[in-house]
Amino acid sequence: MPATSYLRAKLGDHSIGKAAFTMPTTVYAALFTADPTDAGSLTNEVTGGSYARVPITTAMGAFSLTTGIATLTTDVNFPTPTANWGTVSYLALIDALTVGNMLYKEAIPLPRIIVSGGRAVRLKPGLFQIRLI
Repeated sequence: MPATSYLRAKLGDHSIGKAAFTMPTTVYAALFTADPTDAGSLTNEVTGGSYARVPITTAMGAFSLTTGIATLTTDVNFPTPTANWGTVSYLALIDALTVGNMLYKEAIPLPRIIVSGGRAVRLKPGLFQIRLI
């Protein structure tokens, strides 16, 4: 899952002593119907019909010193949709429950049409990984 330009700049500045980066207290998973781009645009985030970002901080494993990878380790469940959410094609990690800054984003390999009363979106362990190179 690639980092957004926002996160790359924050981590880069922090690592060379230019500006401190304050760690988010909670990171949330969010669903999108179009590419939020490297800039992390929130424009195409799903809205309405019981949709809400879900906390993911405790569901992620720590980065491995050997591989530089952090992996989703437990199920993460979005609410059951009570309206049509459209075709969900991107997943992102964001540093706030509402608005906030996008940290990572990735296309979903098999986009899914989410309909009212349909099956809730569930992120399964190992579904995605974050790699720092």
